Amino acid sequence: MLFSKKYLPVGSIVGLHNDSRRLLIIGRQLYSETHHVIRDYAAVNYPNGFTQSKEPFILFNHQDIHRLYHYGYVDEKEMQLDRLLVEAENKDSSLEKKE
Repeated sequence: MLFSKKYLPVGSIVGLHNDSRRLLIIGRQLYSETHHVIRDYAAVNYPNGFTQSKEPFILFNHQDIHRLYHYGYVDEKEMQLDRLLVEAENKDSSLEKKE
């Protein structure tokens, strides 16, 4: 079941290439207003978490992940959401090809 997932679940803790921080994934498929693109993940520093309302989320893509420290909780609802995210991504890709 875990190996068929495309996105890491919320609660996963990762390390990025050339970055010594550990990051706690708190969301997926977020729009970056700064760069005008959709990023695979949104995260906060671990173990501190979300500490200030003005603190920006750390946005990154799956290929930026260098190490997985902890794999978040997965159940049927998580698997269903993963399928919906993949379907939406595929739909967006096919729309971009038509333009």
